[in-house]
Amino acid sequence: MTTDVFLDNQSFLMLALDHRQSFKKILSPQNFNLLTKEKIINEKAKIIKSLFPYLRGILIDVEYGLPAYKLVDTNLSKPFLLPVEESGFLEENGERLTKIQYSVADLKQLGASGIKLLLYFNPFLKSSKYQLEIAKKVLLESWQYDLPLFLEIVTYQHEKTLNKEENFVVESVKRFLAESIYPAVFKLEYPGSEEACRQITSLLKNIPWILLTRGDSFLSFKHKLYFAVKNGAAGFLAGRALWQDIITKNKEEKEKMLAEVLPQRFLEIKEIACQR
Repeated sequence: MTTDVFLDNQSFLMLALDHRQSFKKILSPQNFNLLTKEKIINEKAKIIKSLFPYLRGILIDVEYGLPAYKLVDTNLSKPFLLPVEESGFLEENGERLTKIQYSVADLKQLGASGIKLLLYFNPFLKSSKYQLEIAKKVLLESWQYDLPLFLEIVTYQHEKTLNKEENFVVESVKRFLAESIYPAVFKLEYPGSEEACRQITSLLKNIPWILLTRGDSFLSFKHKLYFAVKNGAAGFLAGRALWQDIITKNKEEKEKMLAEVLPQRFLEIKEIACQR
């Protein structure tokens, strides 16, 4: 169980393209339910093709991302992660619960070199206990099938916790560590400051953490990545910040941006990540 196949000069330089419902809504905000599977696959293939020479690894979904990757490279020659969870979340009284869609065995059979689990998490809510149990279960399965787990934590606010002044990202990491949940990699949002980045790095010790984009603009993500890497982050798994404003363009402008702007963006954040 190693992450070495995803590393380039000891940094994670990875594209996130496992988006499902959100990808559809970006492509067609008004009529996303009318999009064909073929259309979604082809749009994802364009992004993968644009960045394929530069990325070290990729996070893709089973339904659209994997077929798109096969269109670009039938040999699937670069390692990829597959997500175990369903798109989105179940909601109970404003609290977000993850639902598992695949087993780790299923994803290994599909060729995955690693597993991704996304958990929406508020460390001060009752639902956090349920989310922690999900993480334990998936981590155990990952160990059993000798695949590294990339654990993605996305924090959110709730009316019950509006008065909390603690850093939700830092407190979330503490909760997982307190439960002896040690994934191969933590995929985290920017915790708000350099000091918080240093705190996370100190807490995790030898476990690497990488930055997610969470829908930021490219410039905002690039800025956050600089400070995250400066203070211990081991790279990125970048999604919407790279491509969300490109796939909405008209055909001619989109093709130009896929050929020029998207690779340039990736090279810019690669340079930042490799300065650690």
